[in-house]
Amino acid sequence: MDISIRNLSVRFATDSGEVPAVNHVSLSFPDNKVTGIIGETGSGKSVLGLSILGLLQPNATVLGSIMYGNRELTSLKEKELCKVRGKEIAFVAQNPATSLNPSIRVGKQIEEVFRQSQKSKAKSHEEMLKLLEQMAFQNPRKTARLYPFELSGGMRQRILAAIAVAAHPQWIIADEPTKGLDAVIRNQVYQTFQMIQGQYQMGMIVITHDLLLARKFCHQIVVMYCGRVLEMNQAKELFEHPMHPYTQGLIASLPHLGMKAMNGFSPSFTDQPSGCVFHPRCPYATEQCRVEEPKTVPYKEGSVSCHRYY
Repeated sequence: MDISIRNLSVRFATDSGEVPAVNHVSLSFPDNKVTGIIGETGSGKSVLGLSILGLLQPNATVLGSIMYGNRELTSLKEKELCKVRGKEIAFVAQNPATSLNPSIRVGKQIEEVFRQSQKSKAKSHEEMLKLLEQMAFQNPRKTARLYPFELSGGMRQRILAAIAVAAHPQWIIADEPTKGLDAVIRNQVYQTFQMIQGQYQMGMIVITHDLLLARKFCHQIVVMYCGRVLEMNQAKELFEHPMHPYTQGLIASLPHLGMKAMNGFSPSFTDQPSGCVFHPRCPYATEQCRVEEPKTVPYKEGSVSCHRYY
């Protein structure tokens, strides 16, 4: 089943007033495909992912629609959402060190998922070992007996991935799966997620700063900035022919393309520019960009929010 977001806005109530983290976002995530969400820190990527499963802080207000098949997720009660979380849509958090229970062996943490589906202790143990082997652990029995602190960052990330797929969900939302990992370990995590998607044929939403991962792994890419979607396209087309000036700046910052830094900084959510939010940093900004927010329009195979493409 597809996940469709329509006119989604997320606001956080703070002592300084409301903070707009996601602004009028409309997206479709096709089933059995991998969608990457890229953008700088503070662009609203993680908030968007967490809002799908209702995992935002209590001070968040969510407006708009999040449809999963024929179910409106924003209207489900907590008990109903719990039936969706993990079983139908799994979430892989960005920090394995805090997501895994430090006092329980990793094998037990995976077995718990199988036990919830009424499998026996012996069957759960057997399934856990098979899953660890699929996740490229050379000695599953030894790995199962280890505690999280005894594993490397990449190994912990693969344990989180194992917990996510144990219930055979239809979707996985992965938040920064390669954050803080070196190039070799990042490639191992990439191969793990590639195996998961290929073997289980599930839809995936990958929230990431890692543009190389996004290019290799994702079918389509969403570019976010200041809580807004500025561009969306098929991954190959977006990286070869970026349309929005912000996307062009992100790609130009890649090391193999010269690591050209963009001018300026992302604005605070509490002090966003008028008009196009990117205009203070845009080399093509006009007076229209300063006063009028651009509409999102279809362009080639995707869409773009920029006055240059009207």
